[in-house]
Amino acid sequence: MAQSFNAQGVLYYPIVRYFRKELAVPHFMVENLSKIDPEKLKFYGFKGLVFDKDNTLTAPYVNQIHSSIEKEFEDYKRIFGDKIAIISNSAGTKDDKNYKDAIQIKNDLGINVLRHNQKKPGGIGSVIDYFGVEPNELVMFGDRVFTDIVFGNRYGMLTVHVALLSKENDNKAAAKIRDYEIRLVKKLVAQGINAPKHNMFHSDICIENLLDRGF
Repeated sequence: MAQSFNAQGVLYYPIVRYFRKELAVPHFMVENLSKIDPEKLKFYGFKGLVFDKDNTLTAPYVNQIHSSIEKEFEDYKRIFGDKIAIISNSAGTKDDKNYKDAIQIKNDLGINVLRHNQKKPGGIGSVIDYFGVEPNELVMFGDRVFTDIVFGNRYGMLTVHVALLSKENDNKAAAKIRDYEIRLVKKLVAQGINAPKHNMFHSDICIENLLDRGF
């Protein structure tokens, strides 16, 4: 399912780009989910995990956990159980007629797909309704800065940016935007701009944080 117009993204871009630059910087930037320790997340008090789907858990438009993180994701599910959900800017939105794609993803992956009227970086209501905890007790994982990372930071989550899993079937426009986003994060980090402070941030959650070596 292709993504359509994102009013929240258009609205929030100039705010982040010129006034709230820290919202574009993740707390951790990793190669993939294997570089985050879910046991540590649980130990430090996080209550739930929120994932983007394409290029975070799966290859684009594929309803199967990517082979490179399949074993690791089983650990996430073992530790957090049903306190895991997907929030997508396509499946589960008003673009998803009768939530057909959301239902199919749930059937294929065994992960709940949140229904939401606002696309990321909006849509926090569905997250709060599902998890029933404060946003700072959640972790947001995603491959896109201006949707996933800004969304998580905007509402006080711990944020983890992951590198894309596969270029196959990747949306060309999205790929260009992603490249721009990464360049921007590099620039912001070089300027000394850090992610928003988080009261449950601990560096040992991450096995290899690309932000520490300039990625």
